Amino acid sequence: MTELLHRRIRREIEAKIHAGELVPGSRLPTENELCGQYGVSRATAQRVLNDLAAAGLAVRHRRHGTFVADVTPQINLLAFAAPEAAAKGAPGRHEILSAHTIPSGDAVVPLPDTPADTAVIELVRRKFDVRDRPRSIERHVILFSAAPGVLQENLEHFVSMRYFRARGVPIDSVRVYLDPVCLDETTARLLDSEPGTPALKRRRESRTEDGTVVEIVETIVRPGSAQFFVEVPFSAR
Repeated sequence: MTELLHRRIRREIEAKIHAGELVPGSRLPTENELCGQYGVSRATAQRVLNDLAAAGLAVRHRRHGTFVADVTPQINLLAFAAPEAAAKGAPGRHEILSAHTIPSGDAVVPLPDTPADTAVIELVRRKFDVRDRPRSIERHVILFSAAPGVLQENLEHFVSMRYFRARGVPIDSVRVYLDPVCLDETTARLLDSEPGTPALKRRRESRTEDGTVVEIVETIVRPGSAQFFVEVPFSAR
């Protein structure tokens, strides 16, 4: 119930921003106001506002409030690569481009050390931001024997890390690669970009304790849709 309320509140605010009812600079409800309006806990209200800020839709100022942003989303690469961020999901809708079970050798992304005839689930989605602009292309390849029920899930809202945790799939480690790429014609068309444009690709590998890769996800972010940075503590000593 808490998760459904969180999703509902976040989507209502996103929809108002998308429709122009909340213009850049507009003040968003406080945590206490959200608690009173929706009857949710302070933790849920805080999560909604933090998620909007993480998506680049809002800016939070301590002691002053939360306001609709008018800037290109800024994403900390350390958070972008963290499995915890992947487990939460991100605001915006998905368009399912393909979803089926195929041999590993035919998959859009190969699973390391997996025989070509091994069954895998291939899921390709296009992610949109809350203003309904293409945000990224996601290509999932999941070992069928580890998670045979994936295609019965609601794939528009499917979050693989959350699925693995709920189903007890024994993920032991996650490795993330960040690579610069140039968009091919198909990906460029899906992202409303020009072929050959530089972009950022994140590849995430989820492994069991014996080293078996049960999932690879490649995400290519639309050029210009976000600014990436790394921020680390600094000591003058």
